[in-house]
Amino acid sequence: MLYVSDLMRAPAGRRLTLVAGPWDAREVTGVLLVDDPGDLEAAPPGAVAVLSRHATRAGAGMAVAEVLRAAGRRDLAGLVLPGPSGASPDIVELARRVRVALLAGPGDQTLSETVFGLREAVRADPDALLRRTREAIERLGAVEGAGEDVILAAASEAVGVAYGVAQVAASPATSAVIRVDGRADGYVCWAGEDPAAAIVAGVVATTLGRVRAAARAAETARAEALLALLRAPARDLPAATRRARLAGVPVDGWHTAVFVRPAGGTAGTGGGAAGPGGGAAGTGGPYRPDEDLGGAVLTTPWQDGTLLIRTTDERPQDDPLDPRLVAKTLPSGSAAGLSTCRQGPDGLRRAAAQARAAASRAPEGDAEPFDRLRVHEILAELAGSDSALMAARDMLAPLDGLGALAPTAVPTLKAYLDTWGSRNRAAELLSLHPNAVAHRVRRISEALGLDLTDPQTRFALQLACHVVTEAAS
Repeated sequence: MLYVSDLMRAPAGRRLTLVAGPWDAREVTGVLLVDDPGDLEAAPPGAVAVLSRHATRAGAGMAVAEVLRAAGRRDLAGLVLPGPSGASPDIVELARRVRVALLAGPGDQTLSETVFGLREAVRADPDALLRRTREAIERLGAVEGAGEDVILAAASEAVGVAYGVAQVAASPATSAVIRVDGRADGYVCWAGEDPAAAIVAGVVATTLGRVRAAARAAETARAEALLALLRAPARDLPAATRRARLAGVPVDGWHTAVFVRPAGGTAGTGGGAAGPGGGAAGTGGPYRPDEDLGGAVLTTPWQDGTLLIRTTDERPQDDPLDPRLVAKTLPSGSAAGLSTCRQGPDGLRRAAAQARAAASRAPEGDAEPFDRLRVHEILAELAGSDSALMAARDMLAPLDGLGALAPTAVPTLKAYLDTWGSRNRAAELLSLHPNAVAHRVRRISEALGLDLTDPQTRFALQLACHVVTEAAS
């Protein structure tokens, strides 16, 4: 345990003079500089308060007796006044009664030297080192699971050192590595060589590592549950919805989706191939907007790009997202699509499909709202409907039996129907001879067993071709 008498034997305390009061009434827990006498009311118990000359001038109307009483109310161990000082019998008696050591500071030593030297003496004391370390660990245990700022603030307050987080260590002596799943993920840093600060920094780094690992595991679980919800067939939607809720996906709110097509993707094709691990090729990892989109935002690689789902409890009164705002956040060469606002689990799925359909037609560097697609809007909606897509695929299923012609059957039929049955115009679109188009169409008609001259049949087949193509893109 450290007392005022021990401080007076330290190099920085040898020039202090005990004027009045006991020097061993209370254990010294720290040293603080007081620039305003009113600050004594907030001083921690056991502290030695060093008053600056400004404090004595600012509190000129505050007698030494009042300062001593304030120190006694806070259970301070000592009070250091600047320069030589005498004491009347009343002051001596008061200091004894409030159990505060009244000390006079050296006139030939700067205030900073005095405070710094006394603090170093306190920090070097083994009992103080253990006490500060124990208090910091107890506080960290009380805030386990809180945010990083709360953890750093609790440790800083307990130890008396300002902790921060950096990606690069300034010095190995004043930094502790944060590890997440065995890999370095930044450093806890502080200033000054303080044994207690170094010990606690290791505990802080371990705590932050656990917090980050838990946060990333939760984020991964939410992303996986979201992807399962998007992929689930209609019959599995209730189970996928329950899983998403348990993982923390806000499925029951109002959803607006943003789909980012990576650089290198072509408008109208839905972008490039997916990168390793399901990420978007060319994006360098999941896209995260620089601007605050408002509400709860989930971000995950999806299909050939990156999907963002913004969720709010209430339906937004204005446009859910500003295309210009989204466009400003896009990586170079990419494009984005914005959905309309949809509610609930099924609405979330439709919003994702709408955003991807809009992104497939957005020019590079721009964000295209789904509700501006006009005629393509209904095709995208149909392509996002499980029942419509299943019906379209069932109608065109016989084409899979055409052998070598099967891969080109749907594009050929689509081009033929889109050009009102013109072999010449279809041939131009497909870069084929008109006779080749006629041959393909005849085989397609035979495989389907349908009359291509019937208006309703032609319309149904044309719609099926577009729905299947839209879903594939």
